[in-house]
Amino acid sequence: MDLTKKIEIALFEAASGFEDETERDRFLDATCQNDSGLRERLDGLLRMQDKADQFFDTPTPVLPPKRARIAIIEGGEDTHPGQVAMQVPKGVNLAHFRLAEKIGEGGCGIVYRAEQLEPVRREVALKIIRLGMDTESVIARFERERRALSMMEHPNIARVLDAGATFTGRPFFVMELVRGENITAFCKAESLDLRKRLELFVRICNAIQHAHQKGVIHRDIKPSNVLVRLVDGEPVPKVIDFGIAKATAGEEDDTATATQHGQILGTPAYMSPEQAEGGADIDTRSDVYSLGALLYELVTCQPPFDPSRLKDAGAQEARRMVLEEVPVAPSVVRKHRGLVELDWIVRKAMAKERNERYDTANGLGSDVQRLLAGEPVQAGPPRRTYRLVKLVRRNKMTFLAGAVAILALVVGFGVSTRLFFLERKAAAEQARLRNIAEVARENETRLRMVAEYQNRVSQAAVLLRYGDRAGADKLLESIPTVATPSSLEAGDVYHQVADWHLNEGRWDEAAQRYAALVRAISNVDESDNDIVSRNLLYAATAVCYTGDGVAYQRIVDFAIERFADTTHPVVAEQVIKVCLLKPAGPELLAKLQPLGKIVRAGLESDQSAVAGNQQLRAWGEFALALLYYRTGEDRASAERAHLCLSSPRSNPAREASARIILAMTELRMGREDTARELVSLVSGPVIENTNHIGTSGGESQGSWYAWVTARILLAEVEEALRE
Repeated sequence: MDLTKKIEIALFEAASGFEDETERDRFLDATCQNDSGLRERLDGLLRMQDKADQFFDTPTPVLPPKRARIAIIEGGEDTHPGQVAMQVPKGVNLAHFRLAEKIGEGGCGIVYRAEQLEPVRREVALKIIRLGMDTESVIARFERERRALSMMEHPNIARVLDAGATFTGRPFFVMELVRGENITAFCKAESLDLRKRLELFVRICNAIQHAHQKGVIHRDIKPSNVLVRLVDGEPVPKVIDFGIAKATAGEEDDTATATQHGQILGTPAYMSPEQAEGGADIDTRSDVYSLGALLYELVTCQPPFDPSRLKDAGAQEARRMVLEEVPVAPSVVRKHRGLVELDWIVRKAMAKERNERYDTANGLGSDVQRLLAGEPVQAGPPRRTYRLVKLVRRNKMTFLAGAVAILALVVGFGVSTRLFFLERKAAAEQARLRNIAEVARENETRLRMVAEYQNRVSQAAVLLRYGDRAGADKLLESIPTVATPSSLEAGDVYHQVADWHLNEGRWDEAAQRYAALVRAISNVDESDNDIVSRNLLYAATAVCYTGDGVAYQRIVDFAIERFADTTHPVVAEQVIKVCLLKPAGPELLAKLQPLGKIVRAGLESDQSAVAGNQQLRAWGEFALALLYYRTGEDRASAERAHLCLSSPRSNPAREASARIILAMTELRMGREDTARELVSLVSGPVIENTNHIGTSGGESQGSWYAWVTARILLAEVEEALRE
């Protein structure tokens, strides 16, 4: 079907919904505008529809009996008792059915009372698509209703008897004719008590459960769609109107429905929240909600939501009422505290969240049956007293016998207690064994990973021998820093790769490899010498320079733990520099005081590791100057910085760092001009050298980490000067 045809069908369906011809003409004027051809075609179709409806509009006398209403399974408007019925001229036949009168009209079809002529003579209800409504979507919906009804065989659901098409191709189907009143009117007319009403409701739940088992959701359960009549003095309910039913299984899948996503079908006072939202995800629990609304009206004689409010409210307000408002409890409406159990059942059935409702219509019906039998209902609150009272009322003799049984239970209590403790002990033993097994599995996994990482380090070492630094680095990158294997081989591999990254200007990668280097050799070489501490200085300087504060703090913590008991002055000097590249707190400074004493003792002794080595002595003085500055001893710091600068062994990087310490002490003592002069002397060389760092520079120019130390301290003093 092309787009133009679809537009015409949509406009025709919309226009046919106007009862007022003036309103219809305004609508057509606005939509057709200058398209006179389209207007003429729509007017012609509307006139044909009016003539077809008038064909069956010969009035007859009013039906006076109390229950003369005739209803069928699908009809839009209710036909109340006393309403004028419509006769048709005798002799109008459709296949082997003779039409008698129009008895109902829905959104897409008209229903007639008819007489079946063969093979048996009986009264039936015949539904045929309205003239002009035979669009693809309407035919699909019409066919869906017929197929849904034909799948069901239940005494409380009318049956489909036949189907066919008129000579013009308009489909129709024939159903069992049902006579009766809607359930609320019947209950009122017959003055049924609450128990009789609930028994009727259980039968309705069974009928809806049958439909659900056949894969059909009704989606419009309400009093006018449940007809009741007396059969041999007993009320028999019939569920009707499957005109907007939704199939959920078998061949009746969602592709066969005529309801589009976002379109709302049903009656607002009885539709579920998810149905009111217009979503496509409607399941059987939507019918459970509507059954709960029907039960509410059977108990209270009024709908759960005020019909006048819903009528006056717009679509959005009606939707909000269904989604948000909670009906007044039936016991409050009836002012009867004995209905509290029905409150629970109704509240569970009409829960806003469908996961909180009964899973099935049968579950709802069973709970009502439990109420009628005096048993505890599932919807009740989990109170032990409520269930106990119900149980005692139903089983008085049983409880009397139970009192005797309690004596036997007391006698067996000791034995059961003993068995309980034995079982608990066995369970504890099983848990202990499981923990042991789990630890063993974890150890096995850890050992496998250690072996795998060590193998990758060995492969990296081979690649380095052949000059493949990139390949070696790729292998090391796959090893977490915290899992770095401990071996001299690993230390050498990480050292070479870190130096390579440094020479290429990749500071972040170099910092990571230096950090791994420390872990690789720290557990292997536990001696108190400066090999590990020097590598630690490499790692700390690189990590601090890249701005990774978390990694730098881990290195500081490791340095304090590893060398807390050192007696080596060079190690102590290097650890102080590692820990004080950034300002430190009182706790860390307190831990560094013993190391400061070791450095001072080494400088004063002729037998220490620094005796006779002017380079080491100068670095020792610098370390003390840095320590005193961090502890606030500015004069002592300046004195040690001058001693460092007076060393006969020149080292530009060390001397720049010492001058920066002097600048910081001068600034803190209020001599800003002097501080600025000192900073101006060193800032140029420091920046230039750190921008061209490599590892090939000898001690005459200062190692790379010495220049980086100066750059870190320079940034600190420049920040202080800006403040």
